[in-house]
Amino acid sequence: MKGIGGLAALSMSGATFSQAAAAVDNPLASDPHTADTYRAIVDAIIPRTPQLEAELGAEHVPGGLDVELEKFLIWDFNHFQEIRAEMVTEPGLLGGVPDGLMPVSMFETGLDVTGSGSVLDALLDLADISLLDLVSSLDVTGEELEEHLTLGPVERHQVSFADDVESASGPADFDLVVETATETTHRVLQNYPYAPAFTLVFDVVAAEFIALGKNEDAISRDRTEFPGGGTFTQLSREDRLRCLWSIVDGGVVDRLDDLLSPLVPDVGILKYVVMAVNGLHGFGYYTEWSGLGETKTNTPNERTLATPPGEVQSREQSGYPGPQPGYAANWRHAVEGGFDDPDVDQLDLSGDLTGDDVLDGIGGDT
Repeated sequence: MKGIGGLAALSMSGATFSQAAAAVDNPLASDPHTADTYRAIVDAIIPRTPQLEAELGAEHVPGGLDVELEKFLIWDFNHFQEIRAEMVTEPGLLGGVPDGLMPVSMFETGLDVTGSGSVLDALLDLADISLLDLVSSLDVTGEELEEHLTLGPVERHQVSFADDVESASGPADFDLVVETATETTHRVLQNYPYAPAFTLVFDVVAAEFIALGKNEDAISRDRTEFPGGGTFTQLSREDRLRCLWSIVDGGVVDRLDDLLSPLVPDVGILKYVVMAVNGLHGFGYYTEWSGLGETKTNTPNERTLATPPGEVQSREQSGYPGPQPGYAANWRHAVEGGFDDPDVDQLDLSGDLTGDDVLDGIGGDT
């Protein structure tokens, strides 16, 4: 959010002018649970590698956290789906929703763990299911799941429409509140705030992962590295990745469907989220994104390089000089058992090549 538009949107949330101005200057202000959960993911996928300095050079030491790659993930997940007010409605008198529309309740969440006895109790209340209904689909008991489940410092997580969507049109604004014992994060976003919602899911999945004994390393009780995180951040780097992958092919979504459904509008999207988490690291780390300075979380047309292109961390590490004529030519697949790209005279260039990456007139291997 930039300028007057950002101030106006934040003012609707009840923030003071000074708070709104501060939020515009730092548009990615996140609650500690969200920030530290994504920091733990970044740390697992692209960790610091000081052991490579002697062999490859100092540019190979920094990891994803050194370039604040967690901000890239949070920004991306909070900007990938715009909900239009015309597509949302309250159920009719008979409880039904007209075809083509989505119920307001699909996008509103109110999780309060302070008065429920435990995090699991709060989730069961939110999902309106009993513990018996939940454990009947699991291989663990409720006590085992409850023992490992924590959302860290989070006491309340609430997402609601900022306006009356039934009388509005155009992109809907969302009011996000995340409370801990010591601070409250309150933001108004024009896209659905998926980033903090996914972190709650990751903690629930991690609790079941541990209860099933799928973790191969010991659980860390050290809270100094990711103090705002929950169960997920207690896993080792390798187990964090194993845990995330269990969402894709471990049947987690089916087993925990009832418990997870109130946390995200569509539980089925979680498998694609895990795939995106891995892919987004590549886009964020191995591009010029880390060199964009304070503009890195602006909209793309408002980003500018604050670092000379050749000095951007990822470009130093990969030896990529930035866009150069013909540089896309002569690629090699750096994978064991991979293959070289064919020489130009071996390519089948028949047919219409409009839009294909074909270079002509350079000569040699292209």
